[in-house]
Amino acid sequence: MEDNTRRILLKTLTTLPIIGASVLAMHALLRYFRPTLAGGVKALMSPPDEIASAPQVAATLNDLTKPWDFKEFIYVRTSVEYSANKTQGAKIPGFVVRLPDAVPGVDLKDPKTWFVVVQRICPHLGCTFNFIPNREELSGGYNFAAPDPFHPYFACPCHLSVYDPTRAQKITGTVKGVNFDELPGKVVSGPAPRPPRTMSFDIVDNKILITDTEGGGIG
Repeated sequence: MEDNTRRILLKTLTTLPIIGASVLAMHALLRYFRPTLAGGVKALMSPPDEIASAPQVAATLNDLTKPWDFKEFIYVRTSVEYSANKTQGAKIPGFVVRLPDAVPGVDLKDPKTWFVVVQRICPHLGCTFNFIPNREELSGGYNFAAPDPFHPYFACPCHLSVYDPTRAQKITGTVKGVNFDELPGKVVSGPAPRPPRTMSFDIVDNKILITDTEGGGIG
């Protein structure tokens, strides 16, 4: 009887470390695939960490009073980083452009329709594209013969993709929880597979505030 009890005790003592090590390994594996800032077992059942970026000023309405006025800006998108810093900021270049009143979709009663706000990153291979306001540069530098009447375009110097900010292109996606089925910046020349990624914005106290940006990389 004593031998049997001793055998059970020894078996239990040798099994407990194995069970403990297995639990720790499983916890580490789950944390790897689903990390959280909170930590602990409860964190494994919690939603993914999300940190909203604060609204950031891209321009003021006084900067963009005339058709085709534009301004470059940098939007810092904050995301979770699983380190001592806990957050990291990605700097995303953008353009905001004032459209003419005659462009379809522009509503004089709704100032948000006056502007196109996009990431300045070409969705082809990630180069930084430009705002081209004259026909000669567009033709000579980007191999694109713009139709009449002429207006400015976005154009990428790397592989000569050209985007028309006055025209929308069918494409589905989500930004700031809102679904869309088309975006401004239709591809009119070059290899780009889609328009530039969009940015959501509000107009508050005469300021154009970027509130979020469409996710994703090139393509």
